[in-house]
Amino acid sequence: MIEDRFRTAKAAALTGFAEMGPQHLNCAQAVVRFASMVLGADQDSVVLARYFGGGMTRMGQVCGALSGAALSLGLRDRCRGLSWPDGASPDAEKVQRLFRRFEAEFGAMTCSGLVGYATDTPEGYERFRADGKYVSCEGYVSWACDHLYDFLETTS
Repeated sequence: MIEDRFRTAKAAALTGFAEMGPQHLNCAQAVVRFASMVLGADQDSVVLARYFGGGMTRMGQVCGALSGAALSLGLRDRCRGLSWPDGASPDAEKVQRLFRRFEAEFGAMTCSGLVGYATDTPEGYERFRADGKYVSCEGYVSWACDHLYDFLETTS
């Protein structure tokens, strides 16, 4: 049953990310969609990640899949009534290790470092899409979902 929930949630996240119409989810929203489904949270939670895609409003900073993962942990904490003083979360160091693992595997943690484009202008975004770099982002979303699942199912 847990595996079915994981597969269903991941498929929904990747489908939303691949959608090209008004139902499209950016990378951060797709990861939050995954988390909200795993947690049984309100699906409208994805709106919280609206401005995280493309490395924060397409500015090329932290990969949206990673920022979506961090946001998802806040969603988990809210759903479970977990609270810690700032910086005292028992998962903080594990999340840092996870981000470093992402960087070691993919060569960067920033959107611009991963895709090689500035996407903060309509022209830059269109070049990014036209050159097919967008496809690699699906892999980052998938990776984030795979590695986030254990965080969502357990707390330290």
